Order: sequence, then C-alpha cells, then structure tokens
Amino acid sequence: MSNSKVLNKIDKAIIIDNEYIKSDDLELREYQTTIAKNCVNSNSLVVIPTGLGKTIIAVLVAATSLHFSPKSSKIIIMAPTRPLINQHYETFLKFLNVSEEKFSVLTGKISPEKRPKIYLSNQILFFTPHTLRNDLAKKRYDLKSAALLIFDEAHHASGDYPYTLIADEYRDQNPDGTILALTASPGSSQEKIKELCRTLHIPQNNIHIRIRNDQDVKSFIQPMDIYKIGVDLTELMEDARKVLHIVLEERLQYLSQHGFLDTQSKSLHEKVIRRDLLELNSKLISIISGDGDKTGSYSALSINAQGLILFHMLELIEQQGLDVLLSYFEKLYRDARKKNSSKANRILANDNRLRQIYLELKRSADMEPSRLVHPKLEVLEKVLIDEFVKNKDSRVLVFVKFRVSVNNIVGKLKKGPGIRPIRFVGQSTKSKKDKGLSQKKQIQILDMFKKGIYNVLVSTNVGEEGLDIAECDLVIFYDVVASEIRYIQRRGRTARHRKGKVVILYTRNTNDEIYLRIAMNKLNRMRKNLSNPKSKPHSKVSSNGKSLLSIPEQQSNLSSFLENDPKNLEVPERKVEVRVNSQLNMKYGLRSNLKENDIKFEVIDQEEGDIIIYKKICLKLLNPSKFNLAKLVEIHNKLKEKYLVVIIIFEFMDFQESIEGETRLFQKKLLNLGKKYEIQLINIESSEELFFIIKNVYEANNPKISKKE
Repeated sequence: MSNSKVLNKIDKAIIIDNEYIKSDDLELREYQTTIAKNCVNSNSLVVIPTGLGKTIIAVLVAATSLHFSPKSSKIIIMAPTRPLINQHYETFLKFLNVSEEKFSVLTGKISPEKRPKIYLSNQILFFTPHTLRNDLAKKRYDLKSAALLIFDEAHHASGDYPYTLIADEYRDQNPDGTILALTASPGSSQEKIKELCRTLHIPQNNIHIRIRNDQDVKSFIQPMDIYKIGVDLTELMEDARKVLHIVLEERLQYLSQHGFLDTQSKSLHEKVIRRDLLELNSKLISIISGDGDKTGSYSALSINAQGLILFHMLELIEQQGLDVLLSYFEKLYRDARKKNSSKANRILANDNRLRQIYLELKRSADMEPSRLVHPKLEVLEKVLIDEFVKNKDSRVLVFVKFRVSVNNIVGKLKKGPGIRPIRFVGQSTKSKKDKGLSQKKQIQILDMFKKGIYNVLVSTNVGEEGLDIAECDLVIFYDVVASEIRYIQRRGRTARHRKGKVVILYTRNTNDEIYLRIAMNKLNRMRKNLSNPKSKPHSKVSSNGKSLLSIPEQQSNLSSFLENDPKNLEVPERKVEVRVNSQLNMKYGLRSNLKENDIKFEVIDQEEGDIIIYKKICLKLLNPSKFNLAKLVEIHNKLKEKYLVVIIIFEFMDFQESIEGETRLFQKKLLNLGKKYEIQLINIESSEELFFIIKNVYEANNPKISKKE
C-alpha cells in the first residue's frame, strides 16, 4: 500500500471512523490531527508549548493505535508524578471511548503483589515511571501486548531515569510497538535533543515541533506578555558585597598561588565561579582519600570550603536580601561555637570584617528592618497590588529558589492589601520552622488556590512541573534560573486558556542578570536546534573517557583491590560480564555508561551485591548516613563467603553535612576503619567515579583486554 493511502486511512481513522474517540466531546485542531497522524505507527517526539493540547494529541494517537491493533492491545501512559498521572487519567477518560472499567492507575501506592493482576486485566494504564520500571525489572509482566507507550515530560529521559530502561525493554519485547514522547522543553543543545531521541529510539526525522508563532497554532495561542524588571542593590547591600569580595579574593588568590586553581588574575572573584570551587572540592577530597602526595591539600580544602561559604553569602545578598544573609550569619556563629565545628566555619566566624557586616545587619534589624529587605520584594508587592486592582479574581504564582525566602516573602506579603499568599514547598522537612508539605496537604493548598481562598502561591521549584495548578493569570520569577527547561516550565503555568503575564525580577550587575542572559540564549538556541536537528554537527564523547570526571592517580589504581592474580579468576565466556542489582538507585546513570562502553550487562534481582563483575567480584554500595561498624563488618564477611573479591563503596553524593568539612573527616575515618578491619573500601562523590571503578575492575580482569596490552 502506498504511503499516501496509509496516511489517508489514518486520517479517516483519526477524524471520521474511529470508534475509540468521543467525537462529540472533542474539538480537534488541525495541527493536532496533523501531528497525530504522523505519530501513528512511528516512534515520535512531539515538542509543543504548554497549553496547546499535547495530551489531546496523545489521545488521538492512542485511539488510532487501538483502531488498528488487536482488541487485546494496551495503551500505557507515563508521567513523572502522581498528580500529573491523575490529570491524564481524567483527560483520557473524557475523550477516549473506552469503559472506565478498563482504566487503571498504577503507582507505588499499590502493592507490587496486586499490580500484575491489575495490569493484565486492564487496557488503558497510567503509570509513574518508577513503578513500571520496577515491575519490568522484577519480570512481573511484560509489554508485548502494549500497542503504544506514551512518555510525558520526556525531557527526563536521560541517564538511568526509568524512561530509558522502559524504552529499551519495550523495543526488545515488542519491536512493532510505538513510542510517543511529549515535552515542551527538550533542551537547548543539539546533543541533548539527539540524546533524547536515541534514548527513546526515535528517528530524528520524526520530531514534530510547534512554536508559538507557527501559522497553524497562532490562533490558539493565548497572548503572553513578558516583562523583565531590574532593580539595583541598595547601598548597604553594595557595602556588604564589597567586603565579601575582598575576603573571597584572599581565598581565591591562595588557591591560585598554590596551584589549586588554574586561573591567575588580580581580580579572581570576577573570573572564578562557584562551580569551579565545587569541582576543586571533589578533587581535593579524592587526593586526601588516596595514597599520593597530600602536601597542602588539607589547608586548601578548608580554604576552598571558606570560598564556597562566601559565594553562598554573595548569592544571598544579590538574590534574596540582607535579612536572609543575617539568618545565615546567625547560623554560622551558632555552628562555629559547637565542639565539632569545621575549621572553615571557625575561621570565618572569627573574621572581624564579617563580624562588622553582621553587627551592622543586626543593628538595622533592630532599628530599621526595612533596610534588610531586598528591593525586589517591594517591586513584587507593587506588581501584585496592581494586578489585583485590575482583576480581583487573578491567580498569581511566584517562583522562589530558596525555602527560607518563601517563608519571608509570604510573611511580608500578608500585610499587602488584597494579597492572600500561601507557602508551597516540597515534602521534605528542613527544620522545625521549615516543615515539608505532604502530598495530601499540597493538593489541599492547590484546591484552595483554585477556589480563591488564596490568590498568591509562593512556590519553590516543586511548582514548576507535574502538579495540577490552576490557570494562573500572572507568573513571577522572584529569582532567575539559568536552565532553559525550568524557564519554559515556569512560564508554561500561564497563558493556557486565557491571556497571561510573566514578570521576571532580577538584580542588575549581579549573577541574576547573567543567569537571565544564559536562559534567554539557551532558549533561542533550542528553537534554532529544533528547526532541523539532523543538520547540525554532533559532538561525541571521546572514546578515551575524557568527558568523565578526572580521578587523580592516587585513587585510580584499583589493582590494589584485587588480592588474587586476575588470571586466576576463571573468567566465564563473555555472555554477561556485569550484573546490576535491579534495586540500585537510578541516579548513577550506570546502564547508559555500560552501553556506551560496550560492556555486556543485565539487570537482575539479587539480595546481596549491587554490581557483580564476572561472577567473582562484588561491589556493594552503602549510605554513609546510615553507617554502622558492626553492620559493615557483617555485610563484608557475608559477601566474602560468596565472592573472591569484595569492594565496599561509600557513596557521598547526597551526604548532608551537619558541620563544614564533616565529609572529609568521615571519609578519612572510613578509610582507616577499612585498613583496620581489612575491608577493601572506596569513598565516592559522583556517578562518574562509580563507573570509573567498575570499568577499571572490569578491564583489569578481562583476558581479551589484558592480551591486547
């Protein structure tokens, strides 16, 4: 059959003859049917602005897939959060002509034992990706009967996020099945877009894009006015910033003169950024944890830690205000008085220049507290008052980076006429004064916001994606994000069904302004790249692994962890060389790295080790926050009974310090315990380090590689 006849048949199925569409309820737009017909039976990526009906396109593709598939075929819809899944459930139920008895939502709230029966007995299935990923890893059911998999918010598909494993499993189990990926923000670079397509097995000629000024969507786009309002630092803020720059410059010059920073300049604070110090911190910890020359490393680590604290103080001044900085100073001085306080904390707490800033802020807080408030807050209040004067029924969403600022802003806005603000944050509790919100409480707040009990939602990034937030007339960025994806997600909360406004507040001549330029440049680059993803050059990761974090030689020689001669390990035939525990955290991006390096692996259920290499070498990852010496020895001895080599890895990626420098001290303690109890132990702080270890152990025991060398 010719392509034109196939398309005509699909056209007819979408618009006229599809028994799975409730046509009376659905008002189709031409661009939706145009995109949908090109997605039927073809793995596709749909990139379309928020509010233009991505979900309707998904409904059309689902209905058409059911039309052309066996009656027993299933449709699977995935989204990152339960609230978003529930939204999709309601939309599909409204427009898809399938009995609700065949609909089911499967999340972690449903016990694993019950999920297989629910999956097998239903046709339209809504999943959080972690749930589906876990069930597939456990082989509770398969995807052979799924005609279509829909990946919403597809930009999450990277590393070991569940979308990647699910797409791979689907391709292997059902090569004739179809993948539909949906997003408003795939990323700015060609590499990100190509990687997204590669991960989800989508040909690059199957990317269907619409932007706000495309002819076929223009008439459906609600107007969106974007205003950028800059403010200047106050004199007191400038004075505090100048002092912090001087103190920071001293630290940076020390690091530069002792060879720990490559950059050399009279004004390093203008050239070195916070990320440089974070990278240096990881390198210094690796050096100290290793066996090589540590000359100057301990001092450099403390001075680097001081630099990071000072960078944070500067960010608070520029973005949040002196009242937030005052709170931070008080915490610094409290921590410095503790017996186990870090050297970095104590040194900064004893710096008279910082003490003078603190005392001045303290005086202002007592005598004239308004001097401490960031000028952005006054502008924010004026914008809100003006909005509610024009439309008393408006709904406003204010995005804020730090939770402490959320609390401050809500407290101050409550005094404004007609402003009824409410705090909206994530589920984790930071302190007694900063408790998290349960999902039930979040839903209650959103419902009160929708009803108008509150008219201003002051939210951290938890409000950017995946929650059913009512239509907002105005979205305000209290501080700027450099990520184009987060920019699009924030902006997408308005102008969905009616005219909307976006107000971006920033502080002139600070990082706020730089972040704004970065976000705008990335956004423009994404638009250009999406216009023709195939035509742009694609830079690949070099085969020598230089894109990975450079691990100092002191920690890279892993042969010391192999007591036995690698030749004596009796390596089996290279069918499956590495086995990965299905319960291993997905944040490591391990599967992608193994694939890229052509290392054969399988994901299996195993009670003991996390990574098994050649069935003889076991790597076990442990959380340092839950450290227990007796448990460590017990785990090691138990694994040693089964495996020739056991390596215990303490993973510090999410380790929360109660004092500055605690990580370094803890890592040193662990290494000493490892020597004392003859446990082969490594500390890591990144997923790159984990893969570096695996790759080295794998290659050291691979006879084919050994022979080549």
